[in-house]
Amino acid sequence: MSGPEIRNAVVLVIDQLGANLLGAYGSTLFETPNFNRLAAESLLFDQAISASPSLPHAYDQFWGSSDEKNWLGTIGEAGYSPVMLSDASELLTHPSSKYFDRILPFEKLNNEQPAHGMEQTELAHFFAQAAQAVSSLENGSCLWLHSRGLSGAWDAPIELRNRLANSEDPVPPHWCQPPSGWFDPDNDDPDQLLSYQQVCAAQVTLIDDFLGVVLDLMETGLGESTLLCLLSPRGYPLGEHGIVGSDSAHDFEKCHGESLHVPLMVRTPDRDGYGSFRSLRSGSLVQPALVTHLLQDWFSGDEPMQQSLQDFAFRLPEKTKEVTWTQSGKVNTLQTHAWKLITDGDRTSLYVKPDDRWEINDVSRRCPGIVEAMENALTDLTAKGAVCWPEGYELSSELADRQE
Repeated sequence: MSGPEIRNAVVLVIDQLGANLLGAYGSTLFETPNFNRLAAESLLFDQAISASPSLPHAYDQFWGSSDEKNWLGTIGEAGYSPVMLSDASELLTHPSSKYFDRILPFEKLNNEQPAHGMEQTELAHFFAQAAQAVSSLENGSCLWLHSRGLSGAWDAPIELRNRLANSEDPVPPHWCQPPSGWFDPDNDDPDQLLSYQQVCAAQVTLIDDFLGVVLDLMETGLGESTLLCLLSPRGYPLGEHGIVGSDSAHDFEKCHGESLHVPLMVRTPDRDGYGSFRSLRSGSLVQPALVTHLLQDWFSGDEPMQQSLQDFAFRLPEKTKEVTWTQSGKVNTLQTHAWKLITDGDRTSLYVKPDDRWEINDVSRRCPGIVEAMENALTDLTAKGAVCWPEGYELSSELADRQE
């Protein structure tokens, strides 16, 4: 395809990057200037909730869970070219991967020790190839970039780890394997948890630095025709509710906010009269798969390419149900603007939203009527066999909005 109105899109997916780790979402643990920069130029979703802490299940929401033609096939038939670069082998065998015109070759590093410099890290290796893919982007392309992010090696250089540690902290550890397992705050050494946080901070700092390279590349002309989406399929718990990492078997604990509240930012080419990208924040309760609706809008749109963020935001109510449904094994999570329920049938927790942001106070015993109504809604959804929120299903007003 050619012509002045040809559109492009770059989707950058960074696995296990929770919203709680980024300054744009209120974190003050360490600096993330390039994430802040993108947030200031984007439609930022404050309440994007993952469909699952399982990567394959989350990608079923992004791409579809069967061989049936999905949005990737649709934009391909319209003349656009879907292209993927991924350092996660699971995506290469996903049923929908066949709809990509090209899957760019990627050879992973397998660092078992901290790198000597930032440029030797696995993240640097990925982003170098991502930058090359962005710089050679052809008109009419949808480039899907998936980084293992925090699920890859935690190989940040020792110098960076030390620089981010406070002077009174223990010396950061030298290990490289992402931590995973149960953490008991009453019996386990708190310095062990601090070591996880220290190395995690170094890894996110690396991601932030490399994101800046991608943003700079897109300022060289691509930004005039290219939609940029940044998201994560799931977060990385660091002991907030007793577990570390998402590879453990504790499905119930993996359904708390640190695992499911994820970043979602969408930057359009629309600029103000001074040449700066416009920005908006949305409080809509959404799931990251919303990005596929936005991409379909983008590639099928008849309006001028410089469409505004306001246009996207105006259409959001048509794309969302202001409620999210998450599954992890036998555990189901239902979240509205008023409540969040986590249940596996035998164990249940209920949290007041948005007041209890960190999900500390379980009120399930104090609100049995709400628990029953939320559980009934989940039963209805399960009976429908829905993979995600079904069309036409509505929650009662007492569940959708808490009455003060």
